[in-house]
Amino acid sequence: MGRPERPLDGSTGPIAAFAHDLRVLRNRAGNPSYRELARTALFAPSVLSSAASGHRLPTLAVTLAFVSACGGDRAVWERRWRSVAGQPGTGAETREDRAADTPPDGTHATASGVIRLARPAQLPMGSRTFVGRERDLADAAEMIGASGPVKVPLLVSGPIGVGKTAFALRLAEEVAADFPDGQLYAELGDSGSGGRSANGIVRGFLRALGVPAHLVPDDPMQRIGLYRSLLAERRLFVLLTGVRDEGQVRPLLGQAPHSQVVVTSRARLLGLEDTNRIELDTFSRKESLALIGRIAGPGRVRAEHDATDTIAELCGDLPLAVNIVGRKIAARPEWAIAYTAGQLADRERLMDSLCVGDVNVRDRFSAAYEQLSPAEREAVQHFGQSGAGWTTSIGVAAAMGIMIETADELLESVVDAGLLQRANVAGRYAVSRLVSAFAAERQREPGPLAAAVPMAGRRTRKNAFESLRHEAVRTLPGGSSEG
Repeated sequence: MGRPERPLDGSTGPIAAFAHDLRVLRNRAGNPSYRELARTALFAPSVLSSAASGHRLPTLAVTLAFVSACGGDRAVWERRWRSVAGQPGTGAETREDRAADTPPDGTHATASGVIRLARPAQLPMGSRTFVGRERDLADAAEMIGASGPVKVPLLVSGPIGVGKTAFALRLAEEVAADFPDGQLYAELGDSGSGGRSANGIVRGFLRALGVPAHLVPDDPMQRIGLYRSLLAERRLFVLLTGVRDEGQVRPLLGQAPHSQVVVTSRARLLGLEDTNRIELDTFSRKESLALIGRIAGPGRVRAEHDATDTIAELCGDLPLAVNIVGRKIAARPEWAIAYTAGQLADRERLMDSLCVGDVNVRDRFSAAYEQLSPAEREAVQHFGQSGAGWTTSIGVAAAMGIMIETADELLESVVDAGLLQRANVAGRYAVSRLVSAFAAERQREPGPLAAAVPMAGRRTRKNAFESLRHEAVRTLPGGSSEG
């Protein structure tokens, strides 16, 4: 039970009388709690409680929302508010209040002032060539359908190009019946190095849900509180993609018994508690071949099965790369698939081959690489040096002349950047053929790191640690001296 309100003497002044009568109006409406009023008024409970406290005259927007939620006459109360606001000592109406009085075109307020919330449908088009992921989709749907007091957020993570957003969109289609109030969508990593702000996203979400601009709180915390209140009251599917860190997404999560938030990120976002997790891996070979067949035609794949299998291997079964090559094959039906396989076999030109229209693998890798620290970039360049399909913190420490613990932290950061994966063998990290080719490109380019550390010095430093590396790697299960 909430704390009883302080008694008000309506005879002590116009503001006290105004607040007293607001309380009377609320009492006539059945004395709902301020939390209950907030669901209709679309202001935080603390704002509505303050309106009836008698400390100061509430804004006109808050007053009308309060009155509407209690079934009062908005026109009568607006005249009364203007009368009180015009009296000496009560404070004049602010410019913000005057702007809030006039709802924009397309408002969802009815004649009685009750808001009719919209049903947003913001999700982008999913892939019509989606294949595979049956087990992961079943697991995710089971997590979403699990009973409990609240819907637990779902994090879909994995390396660059593994198809996290495509997976989330297919998942949204499969569970759409459970979320009839609509879908919200935001790409958090599409605006500069810092991405989009939670407050800007929330403002857009509130407008998409039909909240008129004059009822969107100016205070950021109240705005987020209103969004969470609507999330708790409705059955919404919210997809947040490209999340870089926990701080970006945490304000957009709330206690939602019926709404589901799904987050996609290259990083594992280990700081998020109470989160269900799906970690996507690259395709199986069967899935890669099925995708190429879906795009370029199953007949061509059957006719050149071995060449198609080679293409999938050269692409590292990465869904993004396989999709790109499939589209290039489809665009040139006169070319043999074996010809495309031959182009991909040239490691130095591999990144050039994985490009179609405005979609290419190099740009995705570069965007992640540029966000790394100088030390992390040097670790990535080591992948291009070794050319192996895996690496270890011991090998990177030897090559860079740093402590093994420091190398391990660098590699974990590269995992969260989406350029590296843990291998099945303890202590190893899997380096895809594509990342290795990209790293070799970066190593060949002159840059600050190369200028700062002359090649002769790098060789000397590496030789000094060579014996350490050979000896230490032998202790790993299945270890060898490469890496």
